[in-house]
Amino acid sequence: MSQSMPPSHMFKTVSKSEKVSDNIIAQIRDPVLSGQLKPGDRLASEKELIEQFGVSKATMREALRVLEVMGLIEIRKGTTGGAFVAEVDMKTTINSIINFIHFKPISIKEITMLRYLIEPAVARIASVKRIDKDIENLRNITGEVVSSSPAEVSSVIGFHRYLVRMTGNTLLILLIDFVDNLLSTMKAELDLGREFYQNVRKAHEVILECLIQRDSAAAEIAMVHDLLEVGRYMAMTMNTPPFDPYESGEVKSMMDWPANLNGRMRIVAAGDPALEKEGSVCRRVGASQLYLVGCED
Repeated sequence: MSQSMPPSHMFKTVSKSEKVSDNIIAQIRDPVLSGQLKPGDRLASEKELIEQFGVSKATMREALRVLEVMGLIEIRKGTTGGAFVAEVDMKTTINSIINFIHFKPISIKEITMLRYLIEPAVARIASVKRIDKDIENLRNITGEVVSSSPAEVSSVIGFHRYLVRMTGNTLLILLIDFVDNLLSTMKAELDLGREFYQNVRKAHEVILECLIQRDSAAAEIAMVHDLLEVGRYMAMTMNTPPFDPYESGEVKSMMDWPANLNGRMRIVAAGDPALEKEGSVCRRVGASQLYLVGCED
């Protein structure tokens, strides 16, 4: 690992018109996250940092402690010690984002909208890239509902985290992990109950079957249904407005369907009354007992 020193002009004297320690944290954090400061780089000595920022020893140490807690720097003791830039992994990045929005509450409506824009495409990609081992692992994750305990919450969320890892895209993995961390906290606080998790597991089983059949359009639609239902249920429990893409004209354009479908497509099992409804358009999902069904305008 390198131990180069950042240039002395990198940091500026702190303005007294704002919280001093926050300014120091931002000045060190930003070049670390941008890559301007590399893992292993040694910051200047405490005395030199105090002079560069124009602050007291107590303020400088407070800022360095916060940066260490954030996982951005590592404080080493001894004659060769000091403050070194840490290796910023995904956990550190997610924690930094969570810290950033700590005082900016995010609604379930916003979370659902973000999921709606990202996760259906993840399901589509996963259906194309999946291998037999993925199917086996997802079956194990889906399992049986035993309770609404934290372990159950973790298992439900694990399904989505596994799917996004099948894309091989680091940014997508970061986003979904971040969103799932938010959802995990919300679900634990709401204590949604066994029935909620039973319904989520059923939705996951449908998505999994679409992956087994390598039906990307069906996987995409099944994911839309799953995340919208979860969003509506949680919003209702929290007594807040849900995200509804059909209200704002943001209906997602699904491939392989006639243009005059109203966007309210879903997947049903054989024998469902929707298959017999006049004006419905449907097709079978591979060799399964599931069907894609939608109604014409």
